[in-house]
Amino acid sequence: MGVIYKADDPDIGRTVAIKLVRADLLDGDDRDQFLARFRHEARAAGRCAHPNIVALYDFAMHDGNPFLAMEFVDGVALGTELKRVVRFAPAQAVAIIAQVLDALGAAHALGIVHRDVKPANILVLPSGQVKVTDFGISRINTSDLTQDGTVIGTPAYMSPEQCRGDDVDARSDLFSAGSVLYELLSGTRAFAGRNSTEVTQRLLNVEPRDLTEFVPGVPMALAGALRRAMAKAKEARYASAQLMADALRRGLRDEGAASEEPASDQTVVMAQRPTPAPAPLPESGVFADDATLDTIERRLAQHVGPIARHLVRDAARRTGSIEALCEAVSRNIGQATERERFIAESRNIPLQRGGSPATRSTVSRSAVISSASDLGGSISPAQIERVERALTQALGPIAKLLVRRALPNATSDQALWERLATHIDRAAERETFLRQRQSG
Repeated sequence: MGVIYKADDPDIGRTVAIKLVRADLLDGDDRDQFLARFRHEARAAGRCAHPNIVALYDFAMHDGNPFLAMEFVDGVALGTELKRVVRFAPAQAVAIIAQVLDALGAAHALGIVHRDVKPANILVLPSGQVKVTDFGISRINTSDLTQDGTVIGTPAYMSPEQCRGDDVDARSDLFSAGSVLYELLSGTRAFAGRNSTEVTQRLLNVEPRDLTEFVPGVPMALAGALRRAMAKAKEARYASAQLMADALRRGLRDEGAASEEPASDQTVVMAQRPTPAPAPLPESGVFADDATLDTIERRLAQHVGPIARHLVRDAARRTGSIEALCEAVSRNIGQATERERFIAESRNIPLQRGGSPATRSTVSRSAVISSASDLGGSISPAQIERVERALTQALGPIAKLLVRRALPNATSDQALWERLATHIDRAAERETFLRQRQSG
């Protein structure tokens, strides 16, 4: 019913994607209802502004057919990447789905349910960033309409209530995200079948096979969190995308996470997340700069694809040395021999800063601040130390590198804080970071 074009916006000078829908193939009341629904869904999609959501710029008509002007994303559909990789390592898969859940959470906060979360609607950029597309507009495909005008979605990833044609809410999207995660971890669909009837029957009546029975390396706690996300009854699932993302992350590192789930969703909704303790500043200097991290990313990408950048940057926030970083990201490489070779090669990566290895590994914290102050001009060492401490709480040890990189272009203390805030993905954490400037 439609076609997508790559185009240029002459007024703003940016590349966009144009999605033209063939409404002229419909007649009479069907066409009017279709256009009214399309317009409503386009407005809904336009409200979803989030780094992990493909932005919708405009909606208009062309020769009686509606079209959408959207953000052009130079990425690979997750479905395509699945065919190449077949199966993702647990940390890799969770890194992808956590970003999908961030996108879903932002939409759910606006009362918008995606209804068609599937690998084809998840794009992975070369940087490792994930973007979800077709927010709100996936319902316009009339081949999937029921008699009352509600789109069923893609059968293999639907929730049971969606499959039955019942009312759906945010928890339906969480089930679909869980189905995608199951496929990333196992290389097979949770509800496979020879046709849509068989898929539907399995989805409604059969539990997917436990991952720990046939996929090596999947933590039991992670498998437990995934089982809850894919519960047949929506009341048994997580109450929000944030809670599901938190549970998946815990499942990677805590074998006991699955047994610590609250008794009811009401308890989940009312509970508040504990405030994390401030992360201590490392006594040594930044252990690697961008050039070193880029080298590790390129080597890791040979094994895991474009998600390598996200994995390396995430690990750099949590580790304090090249050895620890390489050990952490190597867990995403499936074959033991390849993993060992990656670690051996990465140990020989030289740091790109000047000085002897001993000097590089023992740069004192005061020397770093003094050097950074020179770069920052009018920004005092005390101000630099304060912003570095606040950013470390949000991002970990990589904060020191980001501060040094931002200082040459920061014309004031406020400009430095605002520039560094762009590295914090979550809006709430970004606001908390910026408030610390005023409280200092």
